Amino acid sequence: MRPAAAAKGFRLAAVLSVAAAFHAPALAAGPARVMSLNVCTDQLAMLLAKPGQLISVSALADDPHLSFHKNLAGDLPRNRGLAEEVIAATPDLVVTGQFSLHNTTQVLRRLGYRVEEFTYVQSVISVPAEIRRMGALLGAGAKAAQLASGMETALAGVAPPQCARPVRALAYEQNGIALGTGTLMDSAMQAAGLVNIAAEQGFAGMTPFPLELLVKDAPDIVVLPDIMADAPSLADQIASHPALRALPASTLKIRVPAGSLACGGPFVVEAVKALAAARAGTLPCKGSAVQ
Repeated sequence: MRPAAAAKGFRLAAVLSVAAAFHAPALAAGPARVMSLNVCTDQLAMLLAKPGQLISVSALADDPHLSFHKNLAGDLPRNRGLAEEVIAATPDLVVTGQFSLHNTTQVLRRLGYRVEEFTYVQSVISVPAEIRRMGALLGAGAKAAQLASGMETALAGVAPPQCARPVRALAYEQNGIALGTGTLMDSAMQAAGLVNIAAEQGFAGMTPFPLELLVKDAPDIVVLPDIMADAPSLADQIASHPALRALPASTLKIRVPAGSLACGGPFVVEAVKALAAARAGTLPCKGSAVQ
């Protein structure tokens, strides 16, 4: 290489090195403008984003029945998950759920926007990975690792007890829908040391569960839905059905904290703890400490 060419090459390398040095902190800090289009990504983003980094959350971010961290939404601008809203906001990163408006995701990707989709979590043990992923996307890896590790420690503290017999439970939702295998509720029940009657009988996902079977099986615990006082519905009347009132006096009827199982987040631990506390109040067991 000629001396002049070599000198030019060294100068170019130096310029690129300096540019990379200036750019590296920006990458570590994460995107400057983040927009969330889904109530589940809302909650993870609200927990992990730096001040001013999150520029918009979904219209459900403060829904008391779906958002455990509704109070964090504050005065953040809301969106309805429309591509037009994203284009107007000019975010660097869009986070959303796989079950959000698919047309929006497709349009934004065709236009060159960075869109990261999160699955709907159906297992307690998969939540920490989702927390860490959001942290990595937002440049908040250390904070996310702390939250995820704290959740894992809390779950480990709700160890399945040694009981004289299995403690059996059923989550009975609006219109007589039970939550069977493959649901976050079923996973939370397992973590709390409960046997899910619906899963035990082969029911999967969200499925109609005959009231007659509930009466016949007489579970130790019935998890009832969160009643929406602001939106009365005939579907909620199942919670006060005479058949439920006729269950044995020993049957506990409980509700988990609102929004604690609507999405995957560190707050899922609160649902597991509520279920474990109900288990402990139903049948004396060894090693059933609930922290």
